[in-house]
Amino acid sequence: MSHEGLLQACWGTGLAALQLAGIFYAVQAVMMARTPQSAIGWGLALVLLPALAIPLFWIFGESRFQGYALARQGTCERLDAAARAVFEAVAPHASHFGEKFADAGRIALALGCPPAMGGNSLRLLVDGEETFAAIFEAIDRAEDFLVVQFYIIHDDGLGGKLREAILRAADRGVRCFVLYDAVGSKGLDENWCGPLRRAGVAVHPFVTNRQRGRRFQINFRNHRKLVVADGRVAFLGGLNAGDEYLGLGPLGPWRDTHLRVEGPAATAMLVPFLEDWNYATHDVPDLPFTVAAAGDQRALPFASGPAQPWQTAPAVYHEILHDARERLWIASPYFVPDPATRTALAHAALRGLDVRILLPGKPDHILPWLTSFTFYPQMLEAGVRIWRLPGGFLHQKVLLADSDLAIVGSVNLDYRSFAINFEAAVASDDRRFAADVERMLAADFARAKEEDLTSFSRAPFLFRLRCRLASLMSPEQ
Repeated sequence: MSHEGLLQACWGTGLAALQLAGIFYAVQAVMMARTPQSAIGWGLALVLLPALAIPLFWIFGESRFQGYALARQGTCERLDAAARAVFEAVAPHASHFGEKFADAGRIALALGCPPAMGGNSLRLLVDGEETFAAIFEAIDRAEDFLVVQFYIIHDDGLGGKLREAILRAADRGVRCFVLYDAVGSKGLDENWCGPLRRAGVAVHPFVTNRQRGRRFQINFRNHRKLVVADGRVAFLGGLNAGDEYLGLGPLGPWRDTHLRVEGPAATAMLVPFLEDWNYATHDVPDLPFTVAAAGDQRALPFASGPAQPWQTAPAVYHEILHDARERLWIASPYFVPDPATRTALAHAALRGLDVRILLPGKPDHILPWLTSFTFYPQMLEAGVRIWRLPGGFLHQKVLLADSDLAIVGSVNLDYRSFAINFEAAVASDDRRFAADVERMLAADFARAKEEDLTSFSRAPFLFRLRCRLASLMSPEQ
């Protein structure tokens, strides 16, 4: 065979192999896809454009996170024992939501979360200065152990202050554990981690693609922001550890919300941390804690993630959306709701509820920003109203249902938070806490501008086309 003929034969063999690989992965996509639309899209792309679609499928195609042990599932004895100890310790404080929102608590309990529990003190933290002042105070008061977990940690001014606070705790003999997401904290290196490790602090990244055969699987994120001191006080919400969260970044003023929880609900938040730590390190640390009531407010802490058969966050949110009777006020930096969430919001507005969505006035990520406009026509038809907050960036993740219940956590109103990310939040049906959230959101809405939801249909064609093209990637944004 001539050299030219050999090249042609090799080329043909390579194309055939590529086509077979595309068919192989197309079958996999059909078997694991989250939705029929996803199955059709991946299947057609992998068969028709395998050279382009196969690498994308390696990154974005997995629908379930593998290699992660959930507590009390019988897959890790030490993790199960640690989780049982926490659940048994908080059991005397078990309670349940009032009748209107009782089903949200029942669903969370059925999905492996602790019950709603009384005996808590809840404090709303409405900006970065207030949040990190409270976090640093708790770190400085820690006596036995300290858990610090963020999606993003930067080696900058705020990140440096966080490290110094942890070092002070370690110097006092406090056992310190630091966990960060490897993608969110990309660039964090030994300049930041080294001094902590030399001081005896356990520092580890949460790496999602370490499993054999899943080296390209970088789509999942650990989006939790959690600080727990002595199992007594916990912090969670929207703020990460970086200067931009103090309004010092390129986006300018930063509008965000965090939550301080003291009491049994803070102890319960140790369970998702232990699950994350076990995945990252193959170890379950012994964390001695004492559960004590710190107030009279009821709270339901819940964690959600792609390792769960049924994710808790969308289940709890959807139940609350269905059970609300007067209003739903939601603040989120991203508005890319899945079909079930869109339907629940629309049905609430059609029932006559005051449904408001508060979004940022400018983007930090262009794809979800563009995609959000494509939902304007549907929201307009249902009676959902949308505001955008001008100046800086809005990053808070807050829900207020009627005057009875509020949620603060890391959960965005998008596919990623509901299906791909590891998240954490606290719901409370304490009316005083709901009133605090109402005052905060009312002030935000007063500064925001209501959107004309007919604007998308009247926008220039090229803008509408960009938005529609961006929405094709909405399940992965």
